[in-house]
Amino acid sequence: MKKNEWLLVVVVLFGIISLFFYQTIFQGKAPIPADILVSDFQPWRSTSYLGYGEGGIPNKAQYPDVIRQMYPWKTLVVEALRQGKLPLWNPYNFSGAPLLANFQSAPLYPLGILYLLIPQIDAWSILIILQPLLAMLFTYMYSRKIGMMYHGAVLASLSYGFSGFMAVWLEYNTVGHVILWLPLMLYCIEHLREKPRALSIGLLTAAHSASLLAGHPQVYGYTMIFTLIYAAIRAKRGMWGYIGTSTLLGVGISSIQLLPGIELISQAARSPHDATNLFTKILIQPLQLLSLAFPNYFGNPATRTYWPTDTFVGKVTTIGLVPLFFSLSAFRRKDTITRWFIGATVVVLLLITAHPITAILYRIPIPIFTSSSPTLMSFLFAFSFAMMCGLGLDYWLTDKHSIKKLIRRTLEVIALFAVLVLLAKLPIIPELTAHAPVAIRALMYGAIISAATLSLFWVAIALPKWRTHAIIILLIVHAIDLFIFFNRFNPFAEKSLVFPDHPIITYLKSKAPDRYWGYGTANIAANFASQYHLFSPEGYDPLYPKSYGQFLYSYKTGAPLVEFDNTTRSDAAIVSGFGDGGLSDIKKQHVLNALSVRYILDRVENGSNEEIYPPDIFRSVYSYADWVVYENTKAAPRASLQSGNVTIKTYEPEHVSLLTESSVSGTLILTDTYYPGWLAWIDDTPTTIYLTDQHLRKLEVPAGTHTITMKYKPKSVTYGALLSIVSVSATIIMLVIIHRKKK
Repeated sequence: MKKNEWLLVVVVLFGIISLFFYQTIFQGKAPIPADILVSDFQPWRSTSYLGYGEGGIPNKAQYPDVIRQMYPWKTLVVEALRQGKLPLWNPYNFSGAPLLANFQSAPLYPLGILYLLIPQIDAWSILIILQPLLAMLFTYMYSRKIGMMYHGAVLASLSYGFSGFMAVWLEYNTVGHVILWLPLMLYCIEHLREKPRALSIGLLTAAHSASLLAGHPQVYGYTMIFTLIYAAIRAKRGMWGYIGTSTLLGVGISSIQLLPGIELISQAARSPHDATNLFTKILIQPLQLLSLAFPNYFGNPATRTYWPTDTFVGKVTTIGLVPLFFSLSAFRRKDTITRWFIGATVVVLLLITAHPITAILYRIPIPIFTSSSPTLMSFLFAFSFAMMCGLGLDYWLTDKHSIKKLIRRTLEVIALFAVLVLLAKLPIIPELTAHAPVAIRALMYGAIISAATLSLFWVAIALPKWRTHAIIILLIVHAIDLFIFFNRFNPFAEKSLVFPDHPIITYLKSKAPDRYWGYGTANIAANFASQYHLFSPEGYDPLYPKSYGQFLYSYKTGAPLVEFDNTTRSDAAIVSGFGDGGLSDIKKQHVLNALSVRYILDRVENGSNEEIYPPDIFRSVYSYADWVVYENTKAAPRASLQSGNVTIKTYEPEHVSLLTESSVSGTLILTDTYYPGWLAWIDDTPTTIYLTDQHLRKLEVPAGTHTITMKYKPKSVTYGALLSIVSVSATIIMLVIIHRKKK
């Protein structure tokens, strides 16, 4: 691109970003669902904030996983990296669990360096903004590289950068970072069609590595498959080796996280989706394809109007309504690149939709597809369809038009709206008819956008000199349409609401490393412990040690441990419904005691009494407002030695140091999760860590006074780091050789 075009592109992109993120740029709010934190989750919901009553702050009820997983994990990652350490282990949830290996913590993502330079919430906000910004920039660069004109390139980049998929996954701050690299990969491949350049190969390698390190390996897997198929079709035979090598080296550079992640997957509780549930609930049902044109046809969860029993986020395919008017023009083009994107659009749409073929296909246990949601590949549909529509706009600008053809198109659009209105109102589909007002509102909005589009078509066709101006106005209409969907769904919150302090939290921090648990409505959602450096036996993560889940599950139900294999997915919880007797339930007492849960949270509204809290076991030690904290006097110490004394000298995420004193040999138990990679030494002599019946750690200690050291040094990280170093070195050597050949 020429210098003037670059300048114009930068101005336009920042103008678009300023519109979509005006609440961050001009009002100082953060793109994070802190509104739902203080309105829906304890202990904050029982406290007033910003002048609202308890739990009264308005919220969009979106992204609970962001505050329950993504942000707390990022807090631990940032703290470790600022201390010059790899964030390998999270001691605060699941009684300890891997952190680096869970992928979504994304500690080594290159753009994450911002967290080391500025406050965490500010870095978080910038990284949120970078997702659509870089996706648009890379898509524009790629579009121009394949010969698309300015208007088509803007349409394609805007449609992908703020597609429905990007919008509804934006504040996870992971998935968007995986998919933004896709157009840059294709851009590099297009350059490599001409001749091997060190810059293109280096960028392609870096893009693959960054995409994999961004935090969602399944989505990266789809990206890699897509780019390799694209390269096989587009690249010249002599370039395949460079592209394949770049891909392999990009994956190799990421090995320091990839190998521990694979190890955790092999140890994890995660299980594939049930085929029936996947087909009926996860895949897009045929009728839901209407959401492509009318994303709110079935309602929107942010306005509490979404009525299907599945998830809205998994069914979003829209790239805006305006591009659809140019999609048919793409079919008139005969070039290879257009045919590729038409084919990719159709194939991906078939893979994410429920029909007889996918009903058979997804009964086969394919890890990358059935371990999570196949609809996560919807971003490939969004990208391919955006490119297809951009190419269609290019053709439309040079095609012959007539008023007669435009009249026919207008009548077709009117007829389509009439059919969709009748579909909603007539008792053809009872559930849809019951929610007809929701569908009608979406159609009315769609009619306004369609009328604006067709009106500009009339101007462009009747007044050819105004065609360019009409298209520019149409692109503005498109941006406004995408903004309305984006703004409706995504929450922005005052920074003061991002995990504020609370007296209950402060009290529990003073008792660390003793663990806590909340009874009934006093439950504090899992993983908030990580944010505040508290210690909880519970956790919420797609990947956590299966053995630990087996322990909790077996005491919850009395079922054999092997039956845990049939359960899903992300929670390890000591639920309040263990028995009918509250904390007097023996099963519950057993698990609480075994996991060193010394502090029990309760609220007056739960009906606290001696029946629930037997006074010979539990005693009240703290109260605040309607909160009460009980001490469980029967809880096992965090570290205990049979027939001896043990003192915790050091307790850090990857390093525990204990001092033992005993006149006889005995068994030392540390009530932390057993997991491969933990090593132990008695004084300076290596020893073996064994597994207790509760899947915790134990080791045999001889008589006398000894220093026991436990360190988390997983071989998977060591081997991964070595492979990463080798891959980086190989990349540098390859680039130097190619650069010298060029000279």
